[in-house]
Amino acid sequence: MKDFVLDAPNANRYTYFVAYYGKDFQKQTAVLHIKHNFDDTIQSLHIQIRQRINEVLGQETPSCYHILALAAPEAVPV
Repeated sequence: MKDFVLDAPNANRYTYFVAYYGKDFQKQTAVLHIKHNFDDTIQSLHIQIRQRINEVLGQETPSCYHILALAAPEAVPV
């Protein structure tokens, strides 16, 4: 069986996530994404996600996130 993520060319990928922040993490961002290389380490991906959250919220903010799509080979149409 073909895996659409693993079998796609080793190029840029899109990871989509939602961030939770605020008191008891009750506030939620819209669905956010980052574009990254498929070979990026988990640590690198984590740093990129944190940078994107801080960029959206305007400052470094305590937050957690939930990944909706990890390393999708194509952008999800909106």
